[in-house]
Amino acid sequence: MGRLSQIMPQAVTQQTLSPEQIEAFYHDQFVEDQVHDFEALRNGDTLNRIVDIGGGVGYFARSLSEKTGAKTRVIDMDIISVERCRESGVDAIQGDALSPPKTGDESVVCFNLILHHLVGKDEQATRTLQLQALRAWKGNVSYIFVNEYIYESAMLDISGKLIYLITSNKILSMVGSAIARIIPSFNANTFGIGVRFRAHQEWCKLFAEAGYQVSDSRLGQNENISLPLRALFIKNIRRDSFRLEPKD
Repeated sequence: MGRLSQIMPQAVTQQTLSPEQIEAFYHDQFVEDQVHDFEALRNGDTLNRIVDIGGGVGYFARSLSEKTGAKTRVIDMDIISVERCRESGVDAIQGDALSPPKTGDESVVCFNLILHHLVGKDEQATRTLQLQALRAWKGNVSYIFVNEYIYESAMLDISGKLIYLITSNKILSMVGSAIARIIPSFNANTFGIGVRFRAHQEWCKLFAEAGYQVSDSRLGQNENISLPLRALFIKNIRRDSFRLEPKD
């Protein structure tokens, strides 16, 4: 789905995508699964406003409103995405994931396939950005809904680190882009910027460091892994959903 924010420079600088790269996320491919998981993890809670961070052109927000009657809002840094949300009747505000605008009516905030795009110049900076985005809502919402890619490795959680290295390094990205013309499974519109996938337990450790506990979760279906991707020691790829509640 169209789900990517550009993030404004903070103490740690976020790598940003070009308008062309952002536009590649304007699709609703995973919306049905995300809405289904959101409702399953909602546990019947009455919610005032559901905020979708990096919600792009509003596919998730609109679908959730139509199916549940919930009030939703998109926060996205890309002004074109915000305008398209408003044109389709979705409440939207321009803002970044690291210091998001708040109106006080938020009950839940959602990060749908967004956290892995918050990347900095190295692993430490990347982790800092992801933690900052999560901590920004601590004490402001009842819980956080996260839908994220899970990359389980055959050894030592190395797959996500290798993918980040390849996609963030300029030279390796050029090589990867060339290979992608021949092997489609290598294709990625984040070459030159970076993307940081994690294993399930890696995400859980990050959530705990940010001050949240996983109160419930849903495991996604394992995707097919092509032979070229197995060279990156990938054992399983899927999309999991988490309900994060603040730790006491």
